Amino acid sequence: MAKIRCVGIIIKQKVSEANELGLEVAAYLKKRKIKVAFASESKEVCDRALGVRCTSKEALINISDMIVVLGGDGTFVSVARLMKKKSVPLLGVNMGQLGFLTEFKKTELFEGLSAALRGKLPISERTMLECTLVRRGKVLAREPVVNDVVVSKGAIARIFDMEVSVNGKLVTNIKADGLIVASPTGSTAYSLAAGGPIIEPSVPAIIIAPICPHSLTLRPLVLGDLSKLSVLPRFKSGSVVLTLDGQKSFELQPNDLIRVTKYGKHPLKILRWPKRDYYALLREKLKYGYRD
Repeated sequence: MAKIRCVGIIIKQKVSEANELGLEVAAYLKKRKIKVAFASESKEVCDRALGVRCTSKEALINISDMIVVLGGDGTFVSVARLMKKKSVPLLGVNMGQLGFLTEFKKTELFEGLSAALRGKLPISERTMLECTLVRRGKVLAREPVVNDVVVSKGAIARIFDMEVSVNGKLVTNIKADGLIVASPTGSTAYSLAAGGPIIEPSVPAIIIAPICPHSLTLRPLVLGDLSKLSVLPRFKSGSVVLTLDGQKSFELQPNDLIRVTKYGKHPLKILRWPKRDYYALLREKLKYGYRD
């Protein structure tokens, strides 16, 4: 990792413990002559820190060499989704409950920061997806995705049809409550709850996981990460919604086309705690292999 001159700090809102920890991080960094900047929604914390910059998340990414995220996985993903022009290493500190992406415990933070400033923390490079929504031949939206793309019914629980193609070839027509397209990072999120496989993050793959399919033969499918996936929901009435990482949604119209590919600009960079490997995370966070 390049020399760190400026560190951005993003804090989960309305969590007082995270605010206080953010102040401690700022003081730690300033003592070591590292510039500090807070995201603008933490302006009150920024004002208390004195002598630090307060700016938007997007601008924070542009000026930072590393970003410390104090929050849960939702906060972490909201930051990662903004990595459109450049990829800044993220150090996630778990202030929530599960904390699969926010890998560092609060007690490990300052040892981790010290290692990061010395260039001694390993970086896990994660494949992101890109979702494109096409309506009447025009691109309505094109967004990077960290965990998953979900197509599902809206307010009324009712199955609907989806035509799924890969590289221009029909895979199948799915009748289900919805469909999840997940990255390896997202394999331990919604896809896992829908019966999808756990994919080790370094595996170049894209997961297709139907949600409650109306067929015993429809099982999750793992594609190569260079695959070009198309989903064409077929419905005449009711509400069908496209959701990206559980954070951005689009109300679909009949004949809307959804395309999902690997995000080709750069990978997501996650700073890892070297004393805990991925399989330890599975055991600790998901109780993988545990028996009562």
